Amino acid sequence: MLGSSSRLIRGALTRSLRSYSTASSSQGQGPTTHYRITLRRSTIGLPERTSRIVEALGLHKRLQSVFHRQTPTTAGMILAVKELVHVENVRLLQPAGDESASPIWVNANGEVVDAGRISRKAPRGFKIVGNLIDETRDQELRKTNA
Repeated sequence: MLGSSSRLIRGALTRSLRSYSTASSSQGQGPTTHYRITLRRSTIGLPERTSRIVEALGLHKRLQSVFHRQTPTTAGMILAVKELVHVENVRLLQPAGDESASPIWVNANGEVVDAGRISRKAPRGFKIVGNLIDETRDQELRKTNA
């Protein structure tokens, strides 16, 4: 009985993850089609099943990012290792003619996703909106936030 309820919960979570990925994409120019998955935590000391799921996603090193199409199978794998990875919904921006260039990925808001420095940093958790000490800095911040 416990196994069947676990499968029902996992199915509901997979459906909600899939609906979230398509619902949030309506803000940008086009729907997101892929997940960008970054391994944030190592699998050392974790069960072998967890390590095998991470390897099946194509992640071998910490801070490595891979792109996978949004499918129920991929969503289930992400849910199984959600504590270890960071996931972002992205789509491929078609380059204007040059096929030899590396692909350009953009998120739901149309911003280019940088696989370098930003993926290695933790999110700030806050936003600077003003400066009470320096008025010139305060004006600059208000211009950029407007």
